Amino acid sequence: MKRKIKNKPAHVVSGKIRETEMTRAAIIAKWIDEIAKEQNIPIGNAMVETTTELSRKRCDIVIYDSPMNAKIFCVIECKQPFWDVFNDDLKEDARKKANKLSSPYFATTNFKKLVWWNTEKANKAITEDQQIIDKYSLSKIEVDDEIENLSFREPIRRELKKFIAKLYLVYTGKEPEPKQAIDEHLVDRIHEKIRVLSYFYTDIIHDKFHKDAQFSKSLKNWFYEQMWDFSGQKNDFDKAARQTAYLLINKILFYDVLQSKRPKELPPLIIPESLMQSSILQKMLIMYFDEALKIDYETVYTTDFIDTLSFPDDENLVNQIKELTYALNRYNFGTLGYD
Repeated sequence: MKRKIKNKPAHVVSGKIRETEMTRAAIIAKWIDEIAKEQNIPIGNAMVETTTELSRKRCDIVIYDSPMNAKIFCVIECKQPFWDVFNDDLKEDARKKANKLSSPYFATTNFKKLVWWNTEKANKAITEDQQIIDKYSLSKIEVDDEIENLSFREPIRRELKKFIAKLYLVYTGKEPEPKQAIDEHLVDRIHEKIRVLSYFYTDIIHDKFHKDAQFSKSLKNWFYEQMWDFSGQKNDFDKAARQTAYLLINKILFYDVLQSKRPKELPPLIIPESLMQSSILQKMLIMYFDEALKIDYETVYTTDFIDTLSFPDDENLVNQIKELTYALNRYNFGTLGYD
C-alpha cells in the first residue's frame, strides 16, 4: 500500500497524468487571484516561483501587495498532505524565503491546513504560538492530485477566502493580528503530529500484517481485546496506526507535564539530534518512562501489543518522534492548563 507522493515531474501512472507539486501550487495561486477579484481585495497577483536546486524543484507562491506588483507581502510554501504543516524544515524554508524577499508574512500548507506566520516574530526566539498569526483548516484531502475535486476544492477556496481577506486587513493595519491561545495551539500541534505519525504507521502495519503471520495473529487478537471487529481493510490499519501514534504521544506529553511538576525527580526528556536508530530511540524513551513508573502512573505507562508498533526501523518515524519531543520542549507545562 504505497501512499507517499514523491516530488517528481509530471508523468503517466497507470494511464493517468500525475500533477506535480508546482502544478498544485499554481492552482492555489490561481484561486487566490480569483478570490481577490471576486471580493474586491486590492492586492496584486499570486505567482508561483520555481528555483532549481540540484535535482529537485521547489515551488512557492508569492503574493504581491498591490495590483502594481510593488512588493511581495506573503510567501506560501506548499507540501504534500502527509507533511506536518508545522514541520521545522518546512517552516524554515518559508521563513528564509520570506526574509530574502523582505516579505512580512509567510504561510505553510499541506492542502489540509494552512498556517500563517509573522516573519519578524519567526526570526526571534519566542514561542511558536506567538509567531503564528492564524490557522485555517482547508480540507480532508489525502492525495494532493485530487485538489480540484469538488469535495476538496470548495472547502479550500472557502478557507482561502478567509485567509486572503484577513491577510489584507492585517497588512494594511485595518485589523490587528489575531492572537493564538497557547494551549489551543499545543492541541493543534499534537493533533497534526498524531495525523502524520498515523500516516507512516498505517503503511508499516499493513505491510507487516501481510508478511508476518505471527504479527497478523497478534494484531487480530489485539482488535478482539478492544472489542472491535477486524476485517483486514484499510480502516482497520488506520485505526491501529492512530492508536499507536496516540498512545506514544500521550506518554511523551504526560512525561513532560509530570516533569514540569517534579523537576527534581525527573530529568527533561531530551533526544539527541544525531540519533537515527529506532531501537536506540525506543530504549531512551523507555528509560524516561521507567523513571515516571517509579513514582506511579502504571495506567499510563503499562505496555501492550500496540506499544510494540511504535518503533519500527523507519527513519521518517524517528525524525517525526524527535521533532515532537523538540516541539514539546519549547513549552513550559507548569503554566498551561493540563486538560
